[in-house]
Amino acid sequence: MAWSEMEMARESLSLAASFFAVVSTFYFWLVRANRERAKLIACSVTGLRGTLLMAMEDTATYRRVAPAEDQIVLKYWLYLAVVNNSTLPNALLGMKVWLKFADGRWHAMDVAAADQETDLFPQNVDPMTTAGVKLALATKFVGSATGGFHERECAAGDALPESVPVRIELEALQGQRFVSEWLDDGRLLLRTAESSRLAAA
Repeated sequence: MAWSEMEMARESLSLAASFFAVVSTFYFWLVRANRERAKLIACSVTGLRGTLLMAMEDTATYRRVAPAEDQIVLKYWLYLAVVNNSTLPNALLGMKVWLKFADGRWHAMDVAAADQETDLFPQNVDPMTTAGVKLALATKFVGSATGGFHERECAAGDALPESVPVRIELEALQGQRFVSEWLDDGRLLLRTAESSRLAAA
């Protein structure tokens, strides 16, 4: 009787060990598969800066945006970190950017490199690393081009809300797309109201 109980205990222990091995193997396989899954995230590094763009300052952007007679071109700069949270390499093949303006509408932005001699895409992103991307963003907006450099910077700031919703879609290998959203605090944007307060002080 005791021998039979020992055999049953040994078989139960063996079965439990086998079950534990299967469960642990499955768990580590899930962890590895999750780490290898493609995942790119865009994060703001410095925040938005902007100005009202004059045609002679950047003719290529002005032509792409193609404003009407009653419109101006607003240009913003944004420094991004593109994070690859996967243990496998990936490549940044394209990017779409939207900013929500003070009128409540999302504007699809013209996207280019801040340095006109630099190609934005493609850009390889190594596993578990970050790639820096400096963007120049532009859109057309109803208004007129008046004032000096400071007034033009204020025009770009006044067009945006106090905290600016930003949406970015990253295009990676095999047609994969990753969307990141955040609120830019707007602290680097000049505003007409702020200029008035400084002058009064």
